[in-house]
Amino acid sequence: MQAMDLAIIGAGPIGLEAAARAARSGLRAVLVDAGTVADHVRAWGWLRLFSPFEWNAGPVGLEILRGRGVDLPAAGALLTGSELRAHYLLPLAAALQPRVEVRKGARVRDVARADWLKGEALGDAARADQPFRLLLEENGAETEVFAGTVFDCSGTYGQPNRAGPGGAPAIGERSARQAIEYHVPDALGAHRERYAARRTLLLGSGHSAATTACALGALARAVPGTRFTWASREARSAPLQAIADDPLPERVKLTRRANAIAAEPPPGCEWLSRSRLLAVTQIDSSGLEVDLEIAGQIRRDRFDRIVANVGYEPDDRLYRQLQMHACYASLGPMGVSAALLAAQGAPDGAPADCCIAEGTLGPETLRNPEPGFFILGAKSFGKNSAFLMRTGYEQVADAFSLLGWNAARATGTR
Repeated sequence: MQAMDLAIIGAGPIGLEAAARAARSGLRAVLVDAGTVADHVRAWGWLRLFSPFEWNAGPVGLEILRGRGVDLPAAGALLTGSELRAHYLLPLAAALQPRVEVRKGARVRDVARADWLKGEALGDAARADQPFRLLLEENGAETEVFAGTVFDCSGTYGQPNRAGPGGAPAIGERSARQAIEYHVPDALGAHRERYAARRTLLLGSGHSAATTACALGALARAVPGTRFTWASREARSAPLQAIADDPLPERVKLTRRANAIAAEPPPGCEWLSRSRLLAVTQIDSSGLEVDLEIAGQIRRDRFDRIVANVGYEPDDRLYRQLQMHACYASLGPMGVSAALLAAQGAPDGAPADCCIAEGTLGPETLRNPEPGFFILGAKSFGKNSAFLMRTGYEQVADAFSLLGWNAARATGTR
């Protein structure tokens, strides 16, 4: 059985940096993605990043592109997703193709050991001697890939949380799916007609919801008849809490703008705290009847559309046959989740951004009970939304260090 040294799931920023390190180290690597390169970045391409380009480009990726004379953005540039994809991610993927096998349109259905069952060889080092088997679906057929090590960099963008009580779907939420947007809509651009002169229910209290609230607020002031209700679960005086000593000015500005909209909404708009979605019913092709619980009281209302910016979660179905230890609160791998929990919070009660400082998590947090299987990038944070690309690039370097791959050429499979 001929196995690759490394299989990387997900051709986003973190997966591409892993592929770049694999190419530099002389590893036999395959990079697989269900779509095309940086598909999720393309999906939110109109959004502008809070952090500068130097934080959103991997060190080895930059090294490779500079070596090829690629004209790169300025270190401090605040790029949109589309700009990051066009000027960094796509050129990097093109530069890697001769040295890394890139398989686009290949969806990973399962990852398991080639022969060991999930419950076999518990804690036995011999388990690491057998390669992983990845079952792929591509071009209407199923194929398989074997690899000594697997990096799951597939992210969480394709797995949004549900909007009902306790994180489960509200009554009717699944049947009304076509009228609910779970990502940040381009309400001032490509998706304008869905929200202009219509009434929207916005759910959420994070930076994604804040971005949507600012866009809907601008649209409400520009287009008569545009209204929205912004509902968040927390009992707070403002929907967003400022991050203590936040070094990202654009994130600070967004927090202030969104809280100002909540404090003084446009005419016909409102912000509701202590609210949750109980039920939604599709009345006709353009109308929804919604039951909201607000501070313990039930209110039935009518909306044209719902935007549920309530976060994302990892899809753990890929590795259900592997020996993994997931956090019961975040669904992320236990090592990373425990480190994030330890780093959370600030003395004054304001949330801290534990990923701004480099090296806060450490290489050992990446180890899983299943040897050779690493969850890197946003997926490693589970439901925690504090992930920054720079953290993912550090994780890739740490994983290569744990494997002894940073300085030496690979000599064969595990």
